[in-house]
Amino acid sequence: MPSLLLLLLLFTTAFTQAQGTLSGTVTDAQTGEPLGFATVYLDGTSKGDVTDEAGRFTLANVVLPANLVISHLSYTNQVLALTADPGPLSIRMEARERVLAGVEVTDRNLRQKTLAEFKTLLLGADEWGEQSTFQNDNVLRFDRDYRPQTIQVHNERMRQLLLSAERSDGRWSADGSTYTFEEATNLQAVSNGPLTIRLPHLGYTLQMDLNHFEADYRSGSRTLLGTFFFAPSAKQNAQQRKNRERAYLGSAMHFARALLAGTLTENGFRVLEVSKDSTGRGEIVQDILLRDYLHPGEDGTWELRGLAGRSLAILYYADQQKRPLPPEKWRKQQPVQSRCFVQEDRCLLLAGGAFGDASLTFSGDMGSRGLAWLLPVDYVFGE
Repeated sequence: MPSLLLLLLLFTTAFTQAQGTLSGTVTDAQTGEPLGFATVYLDGTSKGDVTDEAGRFTLANVVLPANLVISHLSYTNQVLALTADPGPLSIRMEARERVLAGVEVTDRNLRQKTLAEFKTLLLGADEWGEQSTFQNDNVLRFDRDYRPQTIQVHNERMRQLLLSAERSDGRWSADGSTYTFEEATNLQAVSNGPLTIRLPHLGYTLQMDLNHFEADYRSGSRTLLGTFFFAPSAKQNAQQRKNRERAYLGSAMHFARALLAGTLTENGFRVLEVSKDSTGRGEIVQDILLRDYLHPGEDGTWELRGLAGRSLAILYYADQQKRPLPPEKWRKQQPVQSRCFVQEDRCLLLAGGAFGDASLTFSGDMGSRGLAWLLPVDYVFGE
């Protein structure tokens, strides 16, 4: 997906302090009856459980702080921010309101086209994205914003093309010199329940509670807000493990972890600041030490501070297997390039290797990757 920007907002887990086991029960808020088959997971990770018939769940080897998500197709999901051991949890779930998918009730063909577009925007246009599949796309609702677009009709050929388009929203001027129609400016999506996505190349089944997705056509940006659970496949093969390594190397997660560890150079990364020269037409490119802008945050998190409005170029030097090269070999190697624009003065960075808010906008290689390349924040390279 060339030149698409990616704003990825993950309510995810920061791995800092060791914690033992989380357990509890999930019940219907109205009846008090135990709720079975609810998925309880740590957001952004591969750690989760499904409640039994008595509504009970157990998560072992939990690390806090973490966001605990309770998700069920028929109930509104809950997100609990846990910073300390809460003891046995008692969670009451409210029934979810049923809402029909707006595009589907008006035109099934239009919904299928919209669904195909959404799949490409979300998962990617490459082989991994194409072969990933939605298991229950009926939970998705779509919407768009529109603006009027007017075309000057210069000749008869253009007139015939517009007439053959047969747009229901098209309007001709009285003298036939202009044609006005409603042009979509974006694609928006939410889910009425957990959306299940099979990621065969990585060996995960991703469960996503999608709170908001928007692709803006003018800027090329994508905004994603939701919670994520990566259920590993029962049988994983060597190729899937290699694919996970491939997805990790040179990714935003790899970059974030190297930044936190103070090992950007050792991991093949070089960071440059890109600014305009005095004429406003050329660019000045110079090295920047990001570690100088990294400060401790709350609950084991970190923050990049003082970079608002600045643009960074992230270069990744790697061999043919995408493994990082030492600096002495950089001169003869063409790096993989990404760009990062810093929107806010404070940018949250979580210890698992995820950026915790949408204050950083990635483009280039890091920004072009779809969800089919996404790894859980508890992924350990080489395992």
